[in-house]
Formats: sequence, C-alpha cells, structure tokens
Amino acid sequence: MNYAPRNRVWSVAAPTTACVTLADMEAQVRGLDSAESALMDGYILAAQGMVERRTQRILTRRAATLQLPGLPSGNCPVELPGGAVASITSMTADGAAVTGTTVFGDAPAVLLPASEWPVVTGAGYPVVITYQVGFLVAPPDLKAAVMLLASELHERRANAEAGPLSEVPLSAQALMETWRIRPI
Repeated sequence: MNYAPRNRVWSVAAPTTACVTLADMEAQVRGLDSAESALMDGYILAAQGMVERRTQRILTRRAATLQLPGLPSGNCPVELPGGAVASITSMTADGAAVTGTTVFGDAPAVLLPASEWPVVTGAGYPVVITYQVGFLVAPPDLKAAVMLLASELHERRANAEAGPLSEVPLSAQALMETWRIRPI
C-alpha cells in the first residue's frame, strides 16, 4: 500500500501555458473576433483546470510541492499526486536533505527510497518534496476534452440557456475517463 496521508498538503504552480492553443480553439469554434480571443484564453485555462481536477493529472509540466506530516517506516512507497513525474527537485525531512530516491509509474506516481526512509521527528509538516510534474505534451484525447469544455464555456458564457453548466459533457467525460487516477 502507498503512503498517502489524508492530511498532506499538495500545491502545484499555476500553468504558464495552456495545453491547447488559441489557434486550435479558433478552429474548434469556427472563428473568434479579437474581443473574444481574450475571453477564450480564460476559458481554455478554466477547462484545463477542470480536466486536471477530474483526472488528477497535470496537463502541462510545472513545479509541485508535497508536504507530509511524516514518512512511512521501511521502504513503503510515497504517493506523489499529479500524474507523470519528470524529476524530484528536492526532498527534505526535518530540514535535512533526503537523497537516493526513485520515482516509478504515474497512476499514481510513487517515490521509493534507496534503502529505508529516515525517521521523522518534527511537528507539523517536516517532510517537503518538490518535483516537476505533468505532461511535456498533453495526450490528444485530454486536449480534445479541454477543447470541448472550453467551447462549451464559450458558447454558454451568458449562462442564459436553461440549466447551468454543472455537469461535464458526456463527450469530454468519455475522453477523460481512461486517464483518471483512482486511489489504490
């Protein structure tokens, strides 16, 4: 079983670029005027966030920080949220560097020690792991889900139609479903 305490604190940097280009979205909605382009940038990032929350995968590579109240005993794997982990930037426990770790998998990714985890005695969140997470290039089906959601947000921007956008459209759900990370 992976070590993934409920009281962990996980944060990921805001995306600096979207996984879908404005040109792709212009083709999707069959053209945008200049005033709508700025709105569409926001819809793309909102849709990307929706896909990331639903799948538990980060779509564009960026920095993440995981703070833990402790470490498991022995060499039990520590679960790293976010999907594909490119690299571990740093890891400290009680302020001391922890080295010699290896990352495996991505659904979820797990971190393993070279031999055994150190004993943690600090209070609060004395274990801090920083890492690079996310796809270098998002898979086509997840990009398509972002485009479907962004075009839905664009089309219903006045929220004047019957019923708010409270459920993910079935086409986008189908594209995301196989990519969802589920707890073990």
